[in-house]
Amino acid sequence: MRELSVPGYQVWGLLGEGGMSEVWLAKHEVLAAPVVIKTLRRALRASDTQGAAARILQEARLMARVASPRIVRALDAGEIPGVASEPDDAAPTPFLVQEYVDGLDFAELDRRRRATLGIGLPLWLVCHVMREICTGLRAAHQAGVIHRDLKPSNVFGEPQSGIRLGDFGIAVARSDGSPPESAGTLPFMAPEQLRHGEVGRFTDVWGAGATACDLRYGQPPFGSVAEILDANAAPRLPPPSSPAEAYFQDVIRRMLAKDVRDRPADVLAPLSHFAMLNKALEPPEPAVSRVGPSALLFGRLELSFAVGDIAAATADAIVSSANFELRMRSGVGEALRLRGGDELEREAMAGGQQPLGSCVRTGAGALQTGHVFHAVSAWNEVSCVGRAFARALILAEEHGCASIAAPALGTGAARVGVEMCANAMMTTLRWHTMLGGTRVRKVTIWLDSEAKRRLYQDVAEEVLGLHDGRHFGPPDIGLSDDNAVVTPDGATFLDPRPSGR
Repeated sequence: MRELSVPGYQVWGLLGEGGMSEVWLAKHEVLAAPVVIKTLRRALRASDTQGAAARILQEARLMARVASPRIVRALDAGEIPGVASEPDDAAPTPFLVQEYVDGLDFAELDRRRRATLGIGLPLWLVCHVMREICTGLRAAHQAGVIHRDLKPSNVFGEPQSGIRLGDFGIAVARSDGSPPESAGTLPFMAPEQLRHGEVGRFTDVWGAGATACDLRYGQPPFGSVAEILDANAAPRLPPPSSPAEAYFQDVIRRMLAKDVRDRPADVLAPLSHFAMLNKALEPPEPAVSRVGPSALLFGRLELSFAVGDIAAATADAIVSSANFELRMRSGVGEALRLRGGDELEREAMAGGQQPLGSCVRTGAGALQTGHVFHAVSAWNEVSCVGRAFARALILAEEHGCASIAAPALGTGAARVGVEMCANAMMTTLRWHTMLGGTRVRKVTIWLDSEAKRRLYQDVAEEVLGLHDGRHFGPPDIGLSDDNAVVTPDGATFLDPRPSGR
């Protein structure tokens, strides 16, 4: 595995890379908090002709300006001294440290959901996401920052803490009024970006509108640069299926006006519209109830908790708590290998090392299941449980699994607390179920002791809403006033009795 050394941080390894940057997962040495470190790609360090190094530090400064829970936070920045004896590393390496978001980006979620289930994201979720994005953009604009690169892959959903807007790599400060260089992602760029014109808050309005269109319909509003620049080309939108859909489409049409004079000047108006739609389109909250001492029913999903050896489980898929090397020589992985055979490990390792938060499918060997999902979920107290379990659930959909057996991910050698693991897994499961269309009907969580089972189940019941009053019968609209003279045929008559009585 490639290495990076940043003072004050323990770096696990490379998560991914883009055109000019590398992204690493690490943790703060003192606080043990997970972070993401962004650096310049090794090939560009020796001859940075495009100012990428300065851009990373500029990104850090602009992110640090914005105080909003809907924006990925910048935590630290600086430069790593170069090594004179190594030409490729002789120049200082700038770095940006930002918070780690334990969830999927919406481009991946939408793409895999459409490919597997044949349906996109529900309108209530799209409006919820857009309300949160516009809230974050509003804070950025008030801090004088224009994002310029709104798109679904820069929007992250963490079930525990909400929506985050990230990647300020081409953001600009609106202080001098001079037009910046043209930059962005083509299907989501506004006409003024393509024409090298002046950008402003209205540019992010366009990007947000294009993002909303892509989230709902699976494609950006325009199919080519020519369509974006054509003043007469309208966004590609299907016929609305409901009044709410028609309202939604009217909002994004206004946001995608080619002439900036016809477009909302900032995100305040779209924010108001998305907030109103979000309030009107209540998410479907499945009812939850106990169906046994160690089992819950959440909508149509049965969730149970078992104590014992997960290798003895019978399910369509078994989730393994894996390390990044996919070796199965300890904990849950070893138990599965000993019962299922060494071919499980050989198949898992065939693809090489995997980044934290990933989930890899293999066959099941001699296990009583059809698939094993190897969830690379944690490292040295750093939890990527939410992201890894989200991908395990998506793999279950992709392979038609109706039942899953899973352990408490990361609670062994990685030392993630049982309650932290339970919260991450159950909030992920709750949102996955609320999105609808799931094929999964039974999830069994396997623990190694009765004490852990009780602790895990307590967290699950809290997350799923068993005790919060959401499912205690019909809403209270007031008690009958026995002294009032009101008849059922009266214009304002309300029957406060529960239906069916």
